[in-house]
Amino acid sequence: MHIRTRDNLIEYLEENTSGRYLRALQNHNENLGAFEQVLSGIDPGWIVKVTSKYGNIYYLGITLSKIFPGCRTCILKEVPWKYWIGGQSKNPLYQGDDPEKYKELRNVRK
Repeated sequence: MHIRTRDNLIEYLEENTSGRYLRALQNHNENLGAFEQVLSGIDPGWIVKVTSKYGNIYYLGITLSKIFPGCRTCILKEVPWKYWIGGQSKNPLYQGDDPEKYKELRNVRK
């Protein structure tokens, strides 16, 4: 699957996530945009914040491996804001749902 739109991003997560994360994704989700590094390492990707109907918040990462083909999904404990690169693009998929807020968070966490 090629991830080109927000809908593609959410669809990918729906197909590659299960249990409480899938239920939270279907309840409420927020695309935080593109990151130079999602996990500690070199793989870029996107992070989606999902909130369960009970208010539990989870961060789901989608990484694009530079070594292995395709995407991988991961669960993050926190958002690595210093690696947010959504402000460098005009593409809403990369900017995320609230780019001005994310730009502030990145600048605070640098």
